[in-house]
Amino acid sequence: MATLGAWMKSTVTGQRVLLAAKTALAVGVAWSLAPHLPGVVDDYPYYAPLGVLVSMYPTFMGSVRTAVQSLAGLLLGIVLAAGVLLLGNPNVVSISAAVGLGVLLAGMPRLGAGREYVPVAVLLVLIIGGQDADAFSIGYAVQMGFGVVVGLVINVGIFPPLALDAARAQISRARLTLISQLEDAAAASGEEWPPQHEEWAARRHALDDAIVEVRDAVHNAAESQRANPRAFRRSRHGVVANSYGDLAVLEDITFHVRDLSEVLAGAIWEGPNEFRLEVMLREPLGRCLSATAGLLQSWEDGDDHQEPIVRVSTRLRDLTDAIAASHAAAPQGAGVDSLAPGAAAALDVQRILTALTRHLRSDGGGP
Repeated sequence: MATLGAWMKSTVTGQRVLLAAKTALAVGVAWSLAPHLPGVVDDYPYYAPLGVLVSMYPTFMGSVRTAVQSLAGLLLGIVLAAGVLLLGNPNVVSISAAVGLGVLLAGMPRLGAGREYVPVAVLLVLIIGGQDADAFSIGYAVQMGFGVVVGLVINVGIFPPLALDAARAQISRARLTLISQLEDAAAASGEEWPPQHEEWAARRHALDDAIVEVRDAVHNAAESQRANPRAFRRSRHGVVANSYGDLAVLEDITFHVRDLSEVLAGAIWEGPNEFRLEVMLREPLGRCLSATAGLLQSWEDGDDHQEPIVRVSTRLRDLTDAIAASHAAAPQGAGVDSLAPGAAAALDVQRILTALTRHLRSDGGGP
């Protein structure tokens, strides 16, 4: 039940409910009007609702692209079937060969979503069309096109989807994931080693997944603005530009947080003794990571970032001073390798601080 509840929460969103309602309305309109189209077209009204389905996409431009590709694949399949009919009555051999050729042609990259309709159209025209293949082909294509038009009109006419809020929500979730990772790593640095909990060290894939979700959400937000009257009315073009800026800095930060996590995991559990983090470096490292998490939290909350930046800089300086003191206290001839985890972690924090400071202080990059 918990899994079902989580699925419902992540799937049945407001945008998805709106899309479902518009699709149901468009199917009803297309099915009601399709029998009134002139000529032989009215004999095939059931293809109009199918045209609606191929044109209902979460974004308007996505709907247009999918609809055009689907119609292109359908027409290509009809043309291929017509070539078979010109050679004589279809039989098992000619139908099989035509479907096989349709599958080959469906591999053309520009067909996109329409690739599935090439062999399907071939099969429908040759088997269902039969002796009336000409009339069937016309009715099939026209009714599908009619359904596409109905779907596009309703999709753009009734609250055309604008996915800006979804992009901002994904950016927020990615920030919170990074904050949690840094806080857990900071807590581990202050515990008796090896720490009792290890889950933060195995969270590398979760960091990558969070960035993938942000990237998809931002691209969808940009696409949802194209030819969208709601975007013009609400004047929210700056949201997408800021989202791309946030995505870029999140990708940088995620790379360094993942690297930092791997360094610490290696220093705690995986690496040889000479690469273990020295005891005197653990406390300043923990404070440094905690301050970095605080800077990300201020970005998430929209608070003033000057004080958190100064705090991270101070904690980073304390860490580098501790590294230098540890190196100076090392016996003559001792390798610097024992300081490698601390130095690597300090370098990652420095890069996180640089990337985020530049972003927050840039035009439009602040809270």
